[in-house]
Amino acid sequence: MIAYKIWQPSPAQYEDYRALFCLVIQKDDLTEKDQIFIEMEKVQKHSYPDYALHKPTFKTRFARLVFSQFQDLKLAEQQQARKSLKNCENLLAWK
Repeated sequence: MIAYKIWQPSPAQYEDYRALFCLVIQKDDLTEKDQIFIEMEKVQKHSYPDYALHKPTFKTRFARLVFSQFQDLKLAEQQQARKSLKNCENLLAWK
């Protein structure tokens, strides 16, 4: 049970990674998983000031979870998610 909790994001962590993902996929040129993850990590890294005491590390496994849920969407839903942050967040709601 403990290992499961470590490997699974909390609802708040999921929301953070969903927000990063939704922001990044608004760029039409980002379509490959690795490109998306690199961009998500950059955005997260630059979201915290240099003087912050705690800067979270990027967890690829959390990004993979959001990406796999995006992949499970129908093509039309994926296109909706790419056009609107709000649509993206609604389509990728925590389950």
